[in-house]
Amino acid sequence: MLERSAYATTFFLAAAIGVVFVFLADLQDLYGLSDLEFGMVASAGFVAALITQLGFSPLADRGIVKPLVFLGVLSGGFGVMGFAFATDVVGLVACRATTGVGLGLFGVTARKAILGLDIEGGGRKVGTLLSSGVGGFIIGPGIGALFGSIAFELPFLVVGTAVLLVGLPSAVQIAKAPVDASPVNYGDLGQLLKAKRVQAALLVQCVIFGFIGVFDSILDRFLTDLGSSTTAVAFTLIVMGSPMLFLPRLAGGLAEKRGGATVVLPGLILMMPALALYGFAGGAVVVALLGLLHGAGESLASVSAQVMILEETGTERAAIGNAVMEATGMLTATISALVTPLIYGRFGPERLFGGTAGIGAFIALGVAGLVLTINREPERTPTGKVQVPALSESAS
Repeated sequence: MLERSAYATTFFLAAAIGVVFVFLADLQDLYGLSDLEFGMVASAGFVAALITQLGFSPLADRGIVKPLVFLGVLSGGFGVMGFAFATDVVGLVACRATTGVGLGLFGVTARKAILGLDIEGGGRKVGTLLSSGVGGFIIGPGIGALFGSIAFELPFLVVGTAVLLVGLPSAVQIAKAPVDASPVNYGDLGQLLKAKRVQAALLVQCVIFGFIGVFDSILDRFLTDLGSSTTAVAFTLIVMGSPMLFLPRLAGGLAEKRGGATVVLPGLILMMPALALYGFAGGAVVVALLGLLHGAGESLASVSAQVMILEETGTERAAIGNAVMEATGMLTATISALVTPLIYGRFGPERLFGGTAGIGAFIALGVAGLVLTINREPERTPTGKVQVPALSESAS
């Protein structure tokens, strides 16, 4: 019951992001936002999620979950509702940031609660959590298109209400769930960052979230410029995201069995052709088909990176480990979302997507080097610790 309610709330919090996503171009045109202001609105959610996850994750690892999860649900629900009333760049940025706070805080606490006291099965759990978020994100635009045809403000109010109705009961369950508490502090960040698995996972996040920032800020504008309607944009997102509705759970189980470092590289390799070719797509259908390849690769790479983090942190430091990973992704997405509209407006989609793919391929080479090093390390137990003989065995 706990897991299902956490997945459902994640779904609606991500749907809140998706609803806003499909209206970004409309908001720019409606309120006359410049490319810079447009980038500020698109990136504000990433900045807010980054700050909240880094700032509050140690509290979650210490077992202080209740206030964080309730704050997350309330921020997510009221943040998306605010888009129904905001009319200038300040209000839009504030609403986007508040929604990001909600998704960030709930993500930290939900992950901690569903992992519980045992890392076993963690790969499948984080994979399902990822699928729930992706499902919400790609359904969100459809909700926006459906209710937006009645009134522009209605989809924001509908999704915000759903977040509160589903999220508050879920928050009650998460607040009561047993979690693996540990005296974690910010000094643990330095220790984590020295680990090869963590370094590889963070580089993977840079690739994935760099492109998420591109998509979040410009895909609606790009598809609109190609002649797509709001409904066509929503349908394109559903097709593109469909592999991530079921592959992350399978990828999580595979990465848990084979090791995250073994599964991550095939995922990155699958992503690169799609990243380069988006800019040459002549319509939404081609973008959607490329998205199938992209989504399959991202499913493998993203969950494998999360499993590598869990291999290093175990359940006792799961929140801060995930926060480091998510903060890296959010920082990359923030920068990407802020500059992408400027690059798109000046150089066009071919150079934007081609340059993004080139940067991604360069980072992937760094991941490959770390993977080679990791594969030479001693075997690890499911809690992420190196297997060593017991003291009595070594003495004999």
